[in-house]
Amino acid sequence: RSRELCQPVEALSRSKYFDSELFSVLSSELQRCFRKQRFSTEESMSVVCALADLNAYDSAMFNAACEALRPGIKDMPEAMRIRLEAALKRVKHDPGGDFFTILQMRPPDRREACPMFWRGQCKWGPKCKLSHDQESFEGLAREGAWRPPSMSGGKSVGFKQSADMFKADRCGALW
Repeated sequence: RSRELCQPVEALSRSKYFDSELFSVLSSELQRCFRKQRFSTEESMSVVCALADLNAYDSAMFNAACEALRPGIKDMPEAMRIRLEAALKRVKHDPGGDFFTILQMRPPDRREACPMFWRGQCKWGPKCKLSHDQESFEGLAREGAWRPPSMSGGKSVGFKQSADMFKADRCGALW
């Protein structure tokens, strides 16, 4: 039954067709299904985003959808969170409470902190296998496992590491 309600909404969104009479009937059915938790997270996301694309906004229905999605927000992949946030902002819906705060929370970065990043010498940038997140550095500093470069007293090896990037390989090509 829930899939039968999702398909027309997705089809209307794909065709960019909005009919207010059809929407009023569909809206009440969707709202009832949201309240009874009949949609999966993916189906709820699909419906909300499709309606936002159509600019078919009904405050009561969007509130019901947000309440249905609220328990699973923390487990949502980041891409789905971003998509949901964009859809809600597109129709200027305020779900109230801490919904947007929870939606914008990022899962903690569990990688080891990159000491070269905070020295300004990490040559890998976003491709670095170590964390460039400030929280990971603060966690290590609280544990006493990491000290900032100013306190480490060691010499900077940034030039040597950068120079390695311009060495010729076996074929003589510079990378």
